[in-house]
Amino acid sequence: MTTDRITRRGRIAYVSDQPDDKGTARGGEEFSITRFDDGRMIQRAHCRITAPPDVERDSVVAVDANLRPVDAYVRIETGGKFTGTGWYVFGSDSILCETQTAEGLMSYSRDVPRIGPLPFCSHAIAGDAWMIAAAAPDQDGTRSLTTLYTSTLNKQGATGPELATLPFGIARIGQESVTVTAGTFDTVRCTCGEVPEGTALDEADFRYNIWITDDSFRMAVLSTYPGQTRFELIDFSEDGGSPKPL
Repeated sequence: MTTDRITRRGRIAYVSDQPDDKGTARGGEEFSITRFDDGRMIQRAHCRITAPPDVERDSVVAVDANLRPVDAYVRIETGGKFTGTGWYVFGSDSILCETQTAEGLMSYSRDVPRIGPLPFCSHAIAGDAWMIAAAAPDQDGTRSLTTLYTSTLNKQGATGPELATLPFGIARIGQESVTVTAGTFDTVRCTCGEVPEGTALDEADFRYNIWITDDSFRMAVLSTYPGQTRFELIDFSEDGGSPKPL
């Protein structure tokens, strides 16, 4: 029996949003998302950050129909040298992780809730869309607090991989039509950020903005750290066809 599937492919440009060098290239990302007829999806991403320390990362993340991770793989090169590789398995109530880094072989395990969102950050922009969509509030104008599981706490994803956690806040702004180089897309806009221990959710600094396609693929269209960096979808195709917007 053949399972039907649809694959979307895209390219994301990383550019500076700083006033003194606005628009300067800072790297990019190529990704694909394969969606099966039962709702399962696999995301593959190759990312390159050319700004120091120069990070090259490959990641694969598989999720079920509810965007709950099933397994993942992350490999990192920093400054042109091997940094580490990690394999993750997400069970019904735990996460297991095996890594190889400069510190040697490491094993991690964490208990997780059986029910509810389980956002995982691979540090690809395509991965940001999935982790935020998985845990975002259902209603516009509301905020929620979740535990984010990540391959590294380093903002550029330049270290590790490991299995780390942090308290994370997500706010759903609402539906917006967004035009980028790749076309015009119907999206859901969210903002998010780390919520330091002892800080109220409403006091957290929600600086990261992201626009995610309002469909089952949950594809990253645009994301920004205003005044710092902009990540924009510049090419898009479906099933190997010619680039086109939704």
